Amino acid sequence: MRIVVGTSAVRDTTAAELGAAVVRGWRATAPDELAVHLLSDGVTGLADAVAASPGPQPAVIETANLLTGTSTAPVAEALLDTLDSGVGRVVLGMGRSAVHDGGRGFAAVMRRRFGSLAAARERLSGHDIVVLGNERLPLVGLHGAGAQLAATLGAERAQRLDREVADFAAAVEAELPHDLLSGRPLRLATADHSGLGGGSAFLALALGARARSGIAWTVDASGLSEAVVTADLCVVVVEEMDALALEDSAAAAVAPAALAAGCPVIVLTGEDHTSRHQRAGLGIVGSYATGGPLGPAALAERVVRVARTWTR
Repeated sequence: MRIVVGTSAVRDTTAAELGAAVVRGWRATAPDELAVHLLSDGVTGLADAVAASPGPQPAVIETANLLTGTSTAPVAEALLDTLDSGVGRVVLGMGRSAVHDGGRGFAAVMRRRFGSLAAARERLSGHDIVVLGNERLPLVGLHGAGAQLAATLGAERAQRLDREVADFAAAVEAELPHDLLSGRPLRLATADHSGLGGGSAFLALALGARARSGIAWTVDASGLSEAVVTADLCVVVVEEMDALALEDSAAAAVAPAALAAGCPVIVLTGEDHTSRHQRAGLGIVGSYATGGPLGPAALAERVVRVARTWTR
């Protein structure tokens, strides 16, 4: 059998370690051909996933390492340094951040360099910049990044900060070219992923970057979505199968291509809170849980039993 495996990092375990556990457990039962594809949610293990992907590789900026103070300026500085080195393709890995200036630090760096955000957008237009997010968090709104800070900052302070960020975002949108179809300012502060990286994602989108789910992007970049065409089975490791995983996970990202190719998809997970009917809608034919934390030892042990079911 030809088996393709998709893994992403879980807690303190790398995607490569989980992939090796799957291979070890499977080959303890059958000497099948297994190819591991390293994936990332855009936050954890992104550099490893990109380094393992075939073909020309973009530069990787993992913003969590940069957002350690109170400003998003370091993200803009890292982006400009990368572009100045002659790189044409950049991926920015972003998640939630305790830093939340709405992108004001990022904007200040760009204005110092180019004079205005409109000029910055024009100068960056020749580059392929992609924001890879681990969730669809918008910058503003009832479910935006500012509103999510209420638990840590308190409701009153979080609301005040959110209003300040919303005013800043509106000014940024008014400064940029308007939507060609409606003639109105671009509405990016409510866009998916725009609230990630403390608002760095919002500014990146304002300057012409694209945003994608980190998992979906790495499924494509790793070649997993193409590999299922000639595979007999696709095995995807997901930390926990729940309603969110049915929308944005390696299993959800690869399932359409696998279904079209007639390649069955099975999920290995720590815990499964979905039904067979829900999984079947994606073309997932089996889900196997370890019943606890998804570490290499527990995963390899579970795979030994799973392989007995699927080995011809």
